[in-house]
Amino acid sequence: MADVTLWAKRLSGASLLLMLIGVVSYYNAMPAMFDELDPSQRHLLELEPGESGEINLDQFHEYAALRVSEDDSQAAELRLIDAMGSEESGSGPTVLDLERPGEDGTLYVPVRVFRSAQTGEYTLHNDGNTTLWFVDDISAQKALFGNGWFVMMFFGCCLGLPLGVVALILFLAGRGQRKKSGGPVVMSKEGRLPTTDELYRQYRGLPEVEEEHPIADPFPGQTEIGEESQHTESERDWQGWDEG
Repeated sequence: MADVTLWAKRLSGASLLLMLIGVVSYYNAMPAMFDELDPSQRHLLELEPGESGEINLDQFHEYAALRVSEDDSQAAELRLIDAMGSEESGSGPTVLDLERPGEDGTLYVPVRVFRSAQTGEYTLHNDGNTTLWFVDDISAQKALFGNGWFVMMFFGCCLGLPLGVVALILFLAGRGQRKKSGGPVVMSKEGRLPTTDELYRQYRGLPEVEEEHPIADPFPGQTEIGEESQHTESERDWQGWDEG
């Protein structure tokens, strides 16, 4: 039980330290994060309505097309055509494709994601009526992990929170064990170690000595043999003394 409590304290201290490092690192990493993740600053193409542009894609990268939108119903309204004239359809954004805030507070919404495009040259057409940004997410992530402050923020937050959860679980487990362990062992009045029966009574909170309840006589009204024999002998002694 003591070991569990000790480890809970150690892990909670480590969690608090890591979370503190993560928060401090976050404020120092913010400029680099905006520089790499803001579509208006880092993009492969920026197309106005009706425009098109040439772009080279890598098979092992992940690309996202984004627009500034006030709601979640923004249509993709784009075409990505390869050198052979075939269209790369891509896929719709998932919960992992998050909205991206710009440094000026602008919110950029993913409208189409390309995760399996073949390596080659493509032409991107903006068929919508708003500006379209096309970004390389893998390149942005590589650049961020090259920043020391971002790495410290990432590991501080990703390790600090799980350690805090583990520390809480250990604390609750140790608390439960303390409740089950009962009170301390009390020495007997004679100064000797208590017996097993006394320890059991201390643990259960029972009285030291059980009250003895008399057992009812199964044969009420009958004279015990010992009493009848004593009565007969006393009569014989009286008769012998009276007769001289």
